[in-house]
Order: sequence, then C-alpha cells, then structure tokens
Amino acid sequence: MSAPRTRLARALAAVLVLCLGLLAGCTPAPTESSPPASGNKTLRFVTVYPPNTTNAHLVGAAFVLNSGAVESLVGIDAETLKPYPWLAEKWETTDAQHWTFTIRQGVTFHNGKPLTAEAVRASLADAIEVNPGVKAALKIQELRAIDDQTLALTTESVYPALISNLIHFNAVITDVTDPGELPVGTGPFKFESFDPNTEAVLVRNPGYWNGQAKLDKVIMAANPDANARMLAIQAGDADVIYRPSTESIQTLSKDPAITVESVPGNRVYHLMYNYRGQNAALWNNKDFRRGIDALMDRQAIVDGIMAGEGTVAYNPFPGNWPFSPTPLAHPSGTEEALKNFAAAGLDVTDGKVTRNGQPLTLKVVTYIARPELPLIAQLLRDSAAKVGITMEIQVADNIDDYVETNEFDIMTYSLLTITRGDGSFFLNGTFGKGGAQNHGHLNNPTLNAMLDDYNSELDPTTRNEKAKKIAAWLEEESIYSYLVVPNETSAYNKKVTGWRTPANEFEFPMITKDLDIA
Repeated sequence: MSAPRTRLARALAAVLVLCLGLLAGCTPAPTESSPPASGNKTLRFVTVYPPNTTNAHLVGAAFVLNSGAVESLVGIDAETLKPYPWLAEKWETTDAQHWTFTIRQGVTFHNGKPLTAEAVRASLADAIEVNPGVKAALKIQELRAIDDQTLALTTESVYPALISNLIHFNAVITDVTDPGELPVGTGPFKFESFDPNTEAVLVRNPGYWNGQAKLDKVIMAANPDANARMLAIQAGDADVIYRPSTESIQTLSKDPAITVESVPGNRVYHLMYNYRGQNAALWNNKDFRRGIDALMDRQAIVDGIMAGEGTVAYNPFPGNWPFSPTPLAHPSGTEEALKNFAAAGLDVTDGKVTRNGQPLTLKVVTYIARPELPLIAQLLRDSAAKVGITMEIQVADNIDDYVETNEFDIMTYSLLTITRGDGSFFLNGTFGKGGAQNHGHLNNPTLNAMLDDYNSELDPTTRNEKAKKIAAWLEEESIYSYLVVPNETSAYNKKVTGWRTPANEFEFPMITKDLDIA
C-alpha cells in the first residue's frame, strides 16, 4: 500500500502543512476571565443518554465529555469541524506513523497533579486497554514519554486519521493513578459526586488553565424520554435540556421563559440491515435492498415525522462537504418496490410479495432515545404492509445492548457521519475491521479494499475524493438506506447565557466555562 517515493514526499508535506496550519490558526491560548460573581450560581442540565459507568474511558455515552470536566489532546472546531490542539500544544509527523506531541504546559488535573507526557501516556494506554473501540479507532502500537512535555506515539501503520480519532469521547485525558471513583480531568468543572443512576454534581475548578468558569455548580442528569425532558424544563426543574422532541418544539417555543434552538446536525438517520442474521441471504441481494429503500418516502419523513427539523439524505455524506458525492436518483413507491423485489427472485402476485410461497416477516428494532426513530420504523411497517411484507417492531430499552443479540433484520439507527472534517471516523467505525458501529456485520471485500486504500492515503484532497468514492458506492449498492439528517435542538431558560447547541453530543463539551445563569 506504499506510494512511490516522490508522491509520498509530496503527500507527507501536505499533511505537515495541514498540521502547521491548524496550529497557526486554531491553537487556543489561555484566556483571561473576569472573576466569577459572588453567590451560588447553579445550573441544572438534562441530556439524553445516561452514563453506564463513571469511568471516562468506558462510558457508553458522551456524558463525561459533555460535563466539562475532561479534555482531550485534540479538540474540534464547532464551525469548521476541523481539529485543533487542545491539551496538546502541537503535533508533528514526517510519515503519518511516527508522531510527536508537545503537551500543554501549566495544566493541572483536578487533584493538583501536573499534566505531563507520562500522565497522557498512561491515560491513553488505559483507554486502549479497557475499550476495544478506542483501540480500533486509534491503532496505536507504541506510546513513550520522552520528557515531561513530549509524547512519542507510533501507529500500527501509516495512519493520517489519528488526529481526527483522538477526538473520540473515550480518549479524554484523566489521571488514571488517582485512587478515587470519580473521573479526574483537567476541565473547567470537576466532579463533586457522580451516580450514573441519578445525577452528577460538578463544581467550578478554580485552577483551570484557560480561565475561570462563571457558574459555581452544575447538576447534570440524563433521561432518554423526550417528554420527561420537556416536562422538566416546563416545570422549572431544568434550566437546559438537550434535544426536545420535534413535536414539542412548537409548544416550547410559545413559552416566553424558554428559548428553543435548532441547528443543522452532522448525523444521519438510516436503516441498517443485518448481513449476518437469519435473513442474511435477503440482505446480500442488492435488488432486495433496493426494494426496501423504495418503500421509504424521505420527504414525508422530513415534513411529517421531523416537522421540518431535518433534510433529506441519500448517502452518508449529504450536503456540500469536500467528501460529499452527488446523490443518485431514488425512485420510490409501491410499484418501484415490487419491481425490485421481483428482480430479487421473490414471488410477486397481485401486488403482494412472498418467499417460497410463504409470507415474508422481518423484525425491525428501534429505540426511544431518538423519538423520531420509532416513527420511522412505523412508516416502514405501514409501507411494507402494502406489498404484503410484515414488519414486527421491537423497541429496545438499550439499543447498544440489544444489537449484540443479533435478533433483528433491520434497525432504525443514527450515526455521526459528517464529522471531524472528513469521513474517517464514520467509515472506519461502521465498516472497518473491528469497527464499534458495524452492527450490521457487513464484511464486503470491495468495500474493505477501498477502505484500505483510503486509510493509507496521506494527501488530504485525495483522501476526500476516496471518501466520496466510498460514499457513492454505498449509495449505489444500497448497502444501507440513508434517510434524513436531523437538526440538533435544545431548549433553555432565558436566564441562561453562553449556551451553544452542538451539532452532536459526542464531540463537544456542553458545560463550558462561558455558561452562565442570572
């Protein structure tokens, strides 16, 4: 997979220029903040996904990152989706395999210990050891602390996606030598208490390296039930809620005490198919997949289910990003679906589909943490019924646990796709070997070869073109049905200032030093 010497040199130079450009344009210098006002300013925040543990390297949701208690070597700019140095002041490489990170000076953990290269090494090593998803994402072969502020890192092979994947919410830097149960990070807030079953209490970190937080305390909880979150802010039990349901946005917008925000998201709702389940033969048939895709009226989802809070998608990278392919035509409707099912070898008689003379029944799993997904599952069920296919819907309490049972044919799912300035995180996490989001168990030789070629490419422009090619192939093959990009929403009391609705919850702290309440 190595390139000719001259091409490699040019590509490495491009990577280095990109890194230096990031350093010059995005390195955040420590900022001065006014001393916090006297009094006890407490903000109550309710997000969606509850944590399953207090371990920042194992937690299955981004609760700990969102809390503002932890930081990572690399951050992501909310406007450009480009990485920038955070706890690392800079990084350098000559071959995209051997990396040197300079650790920011003057930073301390919440327990008073200094942030050193050895502390960073130990934290990353722990994340890799305990979390297979982090290990697969970072592909680190060796970590060495050269001195107090210099970390040497070697990946398993040439891996230009390393910087982007260090943004992983489980790759945050904590003091893993601390004997306590609470995550000990470097952020503007620190944990006072943390019960995954109830709430976390965070207090201002007076020793924060980048300016004092304005709030004294934050009480943070999670509730997957969108109605419960709505009731909490209406009753005054929450000051900020993340992602109210689309059907509640109009109601909340009429409340004079509440501000509702809606911003374009960078995830895609889609149908994920199980290539290793009891109906694997169906999903390995391109015409059958196209038949299912034809049952989905994307605009009806946006207009009805999403109440306009989203845009239609046909592939994993919709929009005008450098890696976005031109969408193909997607004929839909009952007749188009029947045509594809007949081409797949199924029996089509009087507008009804059977297999070997028997009605076809498929199991659809969905989950309520994203309340639109069960409605999308119902739309699929109703459309399939018109052609004689029965869709049995299973609502999972915990979708990540349920998919491990492999007892589904279709899953309505939501994944970050348009993120970190390129497609690497999504492509490798969803389709790569050991990818944490490969719940469909897809193992396609053509796709694997394209991914290998993409991952070995160093030139940023060429990488974008290869990501675009992969996305176009995924759409043309109807590997999954990409349906809609949902907006990300929040609602907050008008007394709150400094709140910013993120484009997703997995890459950004939500509780920041600039957040305040009157």
